[in-house]
Parts: sequence; structure tokens; C-alpha cells
Amino acid sequence: MWFSHLSLNRHLARSAVLRQVRPLGLLFGRFAYLVASTGNRAPISYRLDLLENVELAGEYFEPKKGWNFKEWANESFGVFHGDALWNVKIRFSKDVAKRAEKVQFHPSQKISHGRNGSLVIEMRCRGHRELIWELLHPDWVGHVTIESPEGLQKEYLGQLDRAKLAVNSGNFVGT
Repeated sequence: MWFSHLSLNRHLARSAVLRQVRPLGLLFGRFAYLVASTGNRAPISYRLDLLENVELAGEYFEPKKGWNFKEWANESFGVFHGDALWNVKIRFSKDVAKRAEKVQFHPSQKISHGRNGSLVIEMRCRGHRELIWELLHPDWVGHVTIESPEGLQKEYLGQLDRAKLAVNSGNFVGT
């Protein structure tokens, strides 16, 4: 399959890149994504609404031996998959524990009840950016603690720093 994929480069210029990929499956979240292989690299997710000029390449292929789409997708928190597989531990305060207990954040999650009525969720996943966005939801802000890993704590704080730019008119990342 050939297509042009629209993206923003690091200078925030809109550009289209021609790609030939091997489709492996579709993921659905807020947007729909094509998961595809480009050869020896790990599979990549492409937003369907950003694909243009899609053409069949007329080639048949077999996914890597032992590769399983469902297992691959289950490692992700949401649809993002490109980062490290981390053991994550988050704690929700007693104020939101009942609500958080009703949410399946990830297929691997294990729930335990902590001190003072808090709720502890442990999971093993990739897709840290999407996990951070979930934890920044108004239901959780001020009621969640990322206990581990340290890398996720740092990414969360970095996202907060970028979010602060929304109140500083004209201050955009990279300008």
C-alpha cells in the first residue's frame, strides 16, 4: 500500500511524506489508525484522516513470524505504542477511588485498595503520552499520584510545562 501521510515536522510546517507500508490492522480511539509495518522497523500507527492518495501496491507479505496484532495492541495505553514498556503504578485519592475503580484504564491493570481509602492501579503499558492525557482529565487532576516509574513522572511534568504556554499569548513551542 502506498500513501501520502500529512504531518507536522519539528518546525511545525505541514508536509506530506510518501510511504509504502504493509498494513497489519486498524485501531479505533478518538481517531482511527492504520497500524503498518515499513519493513524491519516496529509497526507504526498512521491516523486515517491524514492519509491521502492511498493506492494498493499489489504486493503480498507475511507479518513477522510470531507477531500478534492483539498482543501488540494490548501493550498500548490507547493507540500510541512507540515508547518503552513500563510498569506503571498510580494512586487515586479516596475522593475519586470509586469512580476510578469503574474505569478499565488498561487490560493489564491490577487494582488494590490503599491506605486511607485510596485506590492503587498497576499496569504494564506503552503509550505514555496518552496515559498522561488521561491523568490530566479534570476528574483526576489533584486526585492522582504517579508513584512509578520516574520517567513517567518527568514526562507528566513536561506536559504540564507545555500546557502553561496556553495562557501565555504568542508563546508557542519552538518559536
